[in-house]
Amino acid sequence: MITEKELERLAILARIKLSEGDKKSLVKEFDSILGYIDQLKKVEVSLDASARVGSVKNVTRPDVVENTSREDRERLLNEAPDRQGDFIAVKKILNNT
Repeated sequence: MITEKELERLAILARIKLSEGDKKSLVKEFDSILGYIDQLKKVEVSLDASARVGSVKNVTRPDVVENTSREDRERLLNEAPDRQGDFIAVKKILNNT
């Protein structure tokens, strides 16, 4: 079961604000969900490999380099929110440590 203090910690980590009413209803919802998960943990499931129909295999395609036209490249770059020359500019997400 989840406490309001744990829920507040989750809200901080998720960067969301919860009213007191939200907290009380979410504690009930979390308890319901966690109770359901406990029920699922108790279910015994046996997987018989011979019960599968067909074979299991990974479907892949060859990685082929294709030349694109300058127009295609420009169209793609024009769709990006920001670009630097022939590259799409993205926000830095890694620290140099």
